[in-house]
Amino acid sequence: MIIGTHHGKFHADEVLAVAILRQLEPDASIVRSRDPETLSTCDIVVDVNRSPYDHHTTDKQYRTNGIPFASAGLVWRDFGVSVITAMGADEATGITLRDLIDEKVIQAIDAIDNGVDLERDARIKGISEVIGTFNPPWNSDGDENEAFERAVRFASEILQNYIRSEWSRLEAIDVVKSAFERRPRPELLVLERFCPWTETLLEIDTSQQVLYVVFPDKTGQYRLQVVPKNPGTFVARKPLPARWAGLDGPEFAAASGTPDGIFCHPARFIAGAGSLQGILQLAEQAIQEPVEN
Repeated sequence: MIIGTHHGKFHADEVLAVAILRQLEPDASIVRSRDPETLSTCDIVVDVNRSPYDHHTTDKQYRTNGIPFASAGLVWRDFGVSVITAMGADEATGITLRDLIDEKVIQAIDAIDNGVDLERDARIKGISEVIGTFNPPWNSDGDENEAFERAVRFASEILQNYIRSEWSRLEAIDVVKSAFERRPRPELLVLERFCPWTETLLEIDTSQQVLYVVFPDKTGQYRLQVVPKNPGTFVARKPLPARWAGLDGPEFAAASGTPDGIFCHPARFIAGAGSLQGILQLAEQAIQEPVEN
């Protein structure tokens, strides 16, 4: 396959569009030009030449939420399911993940390229800016096409990571729901193994009863983590006790009265203990601790 796009300064949307296509055609070559005759030799053209994947037209396409498509979104819309099923997912999961990745990643990149400001997606704006830094500086003689290839490889890693992350979260939904149904007390969710829990818990815990989540880490120790008020924030429904903040080792064990207590983060959003018994003891103390004014 030969993929065509424009030469000159590149942006996250066409870099990601090419990265998406490279998931399906790893050996695809890239032609960067604005010459129509040159681009006519390509199998697919993105972000230029009034192709189906060029959003620089008067008849711009929009999502149902009003966010316009750029080349990344147009390519993802048509090829995203194929990319995900090629990674081993069934088609239904592929459709679900395509839509989730579009919502959480690609819409913001498309919006930025279309000049639409989305304050809710500051982290994705950061990704767009980082991809932009792959462009050779104005006072550099760096090869633009080599820089584009490096940016595509970087974008490919980001895309694959987001797909794997969202896929793992989908597979954890039933685990979190089961733990929610059998929690030992309304304020505490206990997971037998760690899995992505935040988004699912915030969706199902409509009365906001759960304050803390307990889970084992990969070393065999245990963690007690606060439940945030909203996704993507450290603002807790109830922080861990202030008297624990920043303590570790014997000092934390003494302050918490938990012999195998390990630490409490200074920001009071996570603490650790060496055993399940120890972490449950910490959880009970945190639940009973009076709410600070």
